[in-house]
Amino acid sequence: MLGGKGAGPSRLTGWIAIIGLAVGCMAMILSVSILNGFESRVVSRIIGFEGDIRVSGITEWNSSIEEIQSISGVKSVMPFQERKGLILGREDSQRMVLLKAVDPGMITSFYELNMLKGDRSSDLPQVFLGEMTARRLNLNLGDGLRIMSPIDHGSSWGIPRQIQCIVGGIFNIQVLDLDDKIAFIPTSVGQKLFIRKEGPDGVDIRLTENAEIDRVKATIQKRFTNAHVDTWGDLHSELFGAMQFERIGSLAVLSLIIMVACFNLVTTLILVTAQKVREYGILQVMGTTRGLVKSIVMHQGGMIGGLGISAGLGIGLLFILAQNVFGLISLPEDIYFTPYLPMVIFINDVITILSISLGMVILSSFIAAKRALMISPLEAINLEK
Repeated sequence: MLGGKGAGPSRLTGWIAIIGLAVGCMAMILSVSILNGFESRVVSRIIGFEGDIRVSGITEWNSSIEEIQSISGVKSVMPFQERKGLILGREDSQRMVLLKAVDPGMITSFYELNMLKGDRSSDLPQVFLGEMTARRLNLNLGDGLRIMSPIDHGSSWGIPRQIQCIVGGIFNIQVLDLDDKIAFIPTSVGQKLFIRKEGPDGVDIRLTENAEIDRVKATIQKRFTNAHVDTWGDLHSELFGAMQFERIGSLAVLSLIIMVACFNLVTTLILVTAQKVREYGILQVMGTTRGLVKSIVMHQGGMIGGLGISAGLGIGLLFILAQNVFGLISLPEDIYFTPYLPMVIFINDVITILSISLGMVILSSFIAAKRALMISPLEAINLEK
């Protein structure tokens, strides 16, 4: 495969090509699996925080919520009101966040907030803050605070209505700065605070485990033609577009490793061809077609490239399996919101990496085969090795 006994430089360059292809394929499959792993964590956090589908733009909500709940695949529905509001904490600290009024009895069952709850003995309404918001306001569980909605003026003097509450829970999401952008308040407080609103602004929808999100979205859109129906992917299309671009960029950069390895593959095949040039000449004089000689060189290139690609993919997949089973690489959970390096690989990713690698190997073998056919049979027989 690498020129046989006494191959000399072709054996060295051949092994360099094999190792380079293996390293390149392994780097590609590991990098894509890490990107997939972190993306899956981000997606699960976002879905847990917002739901699978959001519907807005409906005027008659009472009957609409019941109809949405009856759709196949819908597990639960959470009506909400939201408005930019101001939270006043200790020592005149204040923070402008999005106040989201929801049913407090369903907040922990519907949303996955990683919530730390406080004592419910107080009669004051409870507000659920993000961890970063609580830090900025110097607030802990059970501390008092005031909330107001400057857009909704509650008196003729133009002073916004303030409602005294306590911190009933602190949640920790760790993605998209959601810990510092949104605070949950009870629906009853929202009705007092958002005096210019009538009815919910929309509903968050949680689907059953095996429900097809696109099918449910299409069903809702068909029944409520004037409604705005968005999946979690629609709401964060820019984020996931950036992730997709990052994955493509990673594959493009790491493909350079395979390209360099393919340069060595071309060198190896040309050296082997030079060593066997008289044999190729004899074969052609005896009637062997140029196409067959070309296929011999390409077959040899495929064997060398296939060995490197198989080794790289095999090692990469085994490492991903070991990481998922044993957690070989740990991470600080307070920074990366996961204790171990997440690695997820899909069959489409393997096919893409395999296609890129095989494409470069085939092209390299073709170039070397064309080079082998540039010498005429008679010249090849008379050449000295």
